[in-house]
Amino acid sequence: MRAGSQVSAIVNQELASAIFSLEATIVSVAGGKAVVQPTARRIFGDNDEPYEYEAISDVRLLSLVWNSSKSGISGEVKAGDSCLLIAISHSDAQEPDHKTLSACAAITGFNDMATHTMPDSVGIRIYHVAANITLDDNNITVDNGGGAKLVLDGGGITLDAPAGFTVNANTQINGNVGIAGDMTTTAGAGGGSGRAAFASDVQINGTSAAVDHVSNGISGSGHKHKENGDGGGTTDAPQ
Repeated sequence: MRAGSQVSAIVNQELASAIFSLEATIVSVAGGKAVVQPTARRIFGDNDEPYEYEAISDVRLLSLVWNSSKSGISGEVKAGDSCLLIAISHSDAQEPDHKTLSACAAITGFNDMATHTMPDSVGIRIYHVAANITLDDNNITVDNGGGAKLVLDGGGITLDAPAGFTVNANTQINGNVGIAGDMTTTAGAGGGSGRAAFASDVQINGTSAAVDHVSNGISGSGHKHKENGDGGGTTDAPQ
């Protein structure tokens, strides 16, 4: 055999024994690492019987992380989830391991069976069961799957909250406010009744009802005034 053929045979043998990636299934997860079972089987050149790989322990779970691990995307990984095992060449200051299952990591999310499959109808979607966040050109939608929904579309924002919308903060609104429904004030921060103060005119198209109306310091409910005519006395308070 010529030297070139010998080298070629050695290279082919090494490549045949090397492993680059395998489809696999998560068996268990603990301490940030997983036990992973390759689902692929392999046939070697000198043996037609398929070889089933054994489960691999201490497999690192890779995720998307940036900014010195301060930013990223993570999620729950459970037994039965599909993943992609990739062999990684490490160096022990002697020589690399030539890509075998002695050093590998798992990329989770390697699955084409999903609630929202690729390609999707939006630019980016992050979802968990019924809850999802979608980002598209000129539109961001946050939907919790339980009826509450926030839509930022163009220059407008729409909020749906069938069970109520609570804001625990002092609020400043610059612009007109329209209310299609009732407005009620409750007890203030000091425990007293809530107050509504207006720095401009108030127009009421309807009946204004109150325990008392005070105008320029004069009580409407307790006001007395001089009688007209010959009596010259003082009227009783309004009843």
